Amino acid sequence: MHWVLLANGPLELSPRVRALVSSAERLIGVDGGSRHLESLGVLPHLAVGDMDSIPEQLLTHYKGAGVEMHLHPPKKDATDLELALELALERGASRISILGATGGRLDHTLGNLFLLARCLPSGIPSCVMDQDQCIHLTDQTLYLTGTIGDTLSLLPATPQVSGVSLTGLEYPLQDATLTFGTSWGMSNVFVEAQATVTLRSGRLFVFHLYRS
Repeated sequence: MHWVLLANGPLELSPRVRALVSSAERLIGVDGGSRHLESLGVLPHLAVGDMDSIPEQLLTHYKGAGVEMHLHPPKKDATDLELALELALERGASRISILGATGGRLDHTLGNLFLLARCLPSGIPSCVMDQDQCIHLTDQTLYLTGTIGDTLSLLPATPQVSGVSLTGLEYPLQDATLTFGTSWGMSNVFVEAQATVTLRSGRLFVFHLYRS
C-alpha cells in the first residue's frame, strides 16, 4: 500500500506532485503539511503531529469530517514527520513517499532525508520528493525511470560504499568505491529512460533531478 506523507516544508503543487498525491492509497497530513492537501481540496486519511502549525479551522474541519487524528505534545523526542513515518510503517505501508520535506531550514531537510533510514531494515521503497527531484536512501539495487537529460547524483551516507555500478547514465561506474565526503558521484546524466544503481555494501543517497 502506497502511503504519501505531506510535511510542512515548501512545496510547489506541480503536475508531478499532484499525480503522486492522486496515486496514494493513504495520505497523512503531517501537522502544517495538511495545508498542501487543503490547496488540492483533498482530505487526508490521517493527521499527525502537535498541530502547532495547522490553522484551527482546518483542524476543526478534520475532526468533523472524521479524519483519524494522532495528536502529540509539542515537547517530544521525535519530529512530527518521524512520528508519521513510524505510523505508516506500523500500518503496513509497502511504499512511502514524503512531500514537503525539502527547502526551508537546512537542518530540517537533512533530518528528513536521514529519516529514510527507518525504511531500510524492512526493505520498503521510500523517497523524499518535491517538484524538482526525488531522493532515495538505498542499500540495495535501485531501478529508476526518468527522462533523457535528467541528472543523477550519488552521495555516500556511510564511510564507504563499495561495489557501486551504474547503467543507463552518461558516466557509467563498475564496481567502484565511493567514500563519505567526496563528490565523485555528482551530476551524472540519464542517457536512457531507465537507470540502475547497484551497490554491494554501505548506504547511498541517490538524487534524481528532473530535467523538466
